[in-house]
Amino acid sequence: MKLLILASSSKRRVDILRMLGFKFLVIPSGVDESVSECSPILIARRLAFKKSFTVWKDYKYATVIGADTLVVADGKVLGKPKDAEQALQMLRALSGRWHSVITAVCIISTGKRIVFHDIARVKFRHIEDKELKEYIQTSEPWDKAGAYAVQGFGATFVEKIVGDFYTVMGLPVGKTYKLLKDVLD
Repeated sequence: MKLLILASSSKRRVDILRMLGFKFLVIPSGVDESVSECSPILIARRLAFKKSFTVWKDYKYATVIGADTLVVADGKVLGKPKDAEQALQMLRALSGRWHSVITAVCIISTGKRIVFHDIARVKFRHIEDKELKEYIQTSEPWDKAGAYAVQGFGATFVEKIVGDFYTVMGLPVGKTYKLLKDVLD
């Protein structure tokens, strides 16, 4: 079996890969995740590729997986909040509304470069500012696209998910598992 490397320090992606039974090393890519003005799907796919390729260049004997998750509301990408005020603005924009979560994945191995994405739709219940401010104080919104963690207390905001829960969490399980098994075996 080939060496598998996760090009991310995301605890949720680590947890998902472990849940799937993979043994792997964690080597964060450290790439700049700032986004340009283009299609959110293209942004997510480009960032997933950039993360994987950056690590793979130094570990060409391994299989490297990278991913990127974006939250999109009204066509606007909501990345990771820079501060409490930005987190509050993002959460207000999501309160009582539907939004999309796009997770793109890139798997690079000798002779293989696979990039795919999945989209889930999420509806938040209406959330009062007091509750949003209390949530921000938990520090859970930091390093999370859209300023919330669906696998944490942020789940209390979710009214409905259409699509794969794990896409919202940061790694579409079904397709990722099958592709990694095919590449690694």
